[in-house]
Amino acid sequence: MTFMEEVSREELMRRIAGEIILSESPGRIMKKWRNLFELTQAEVARLMGISPSVLSDYENDRRKSPGTAFVKRFVRALVEADELRGGQQIRKYAIFYRNLSAAVIDLDEFESPKTIREVISAVGGEVLAGESLLDSPIYGYTVIDSLKAIKSLDAYDFLYLFGRNPMRAFIFASVTRGRSPMVAARLYPIKPRLIIIHGPRREQVDGLAIELAKLENICFALSTLPTVKEILDGLKSLKKIQ
Repeated sequence: MTFMEEVSREELMRRIAGEIILSESPGRIMKKWRNLFELTQAEVARLMGISPSVLSDYENDRRKSPGTAFVKRFVRALVEADELRGGQQIRKYAIFYRNLSAAVIDLDEFESPKTIREVISAVGGEVLAGESLLDSPIYGYTVIDSLKAIKSLDAYDFLYLFGRNPMRAFIFASVTRGRSPMVAARLYPIKPRLIIIHGPRREQVDGLAIELAKLENICFALSTLPTVKEILDGLKSLKKIQ
């Protein structure tokens, strides 16, 4: 492992641990990350040196909130288990944090997953492709100013944006026709579950963008809300429903 890979790995571990510790429902966040790493309770418990039932109790809030030491053991077990499989999830989620604030309007995580259907509904969306994915889980969202992104981000920055967590919604504001977000998604190996665009009318949406969404099996939607503020309000309303 190179020095930068080690830094990225440690940053990922700190991010997961911090999200668990600061959450009002740490067990739910533990379960979320275990599922994101595609690990069973038995696999994680074995590396932690505990029984699966103990981990299950924490994940289902049948025990009091885990202490910092327990959370660190849990996070390290996630990483070690993934490394035994080749480190695929670490590479997927461990990104180098760069200053993307110029283009990112807002981003947040849901403590419990929302369905794509719920997210689209919250932003007044119309589904353009990927209807079969509407019941898939979404764990967070990133709202991006497309014009600022084009001016201030390079290709690697887009990779970092998409690589944060593929099980999230990407909402692109100030869009003209919607082709650029889908071309970017097609170029990168880590595909977001959901891309929503805001700006054009339905008849202005690029047909190629819709075709690319179908080819990449990405749910693609158009927000019909008048303003970005209303989109942000809709997304925040989802956080109140946990």
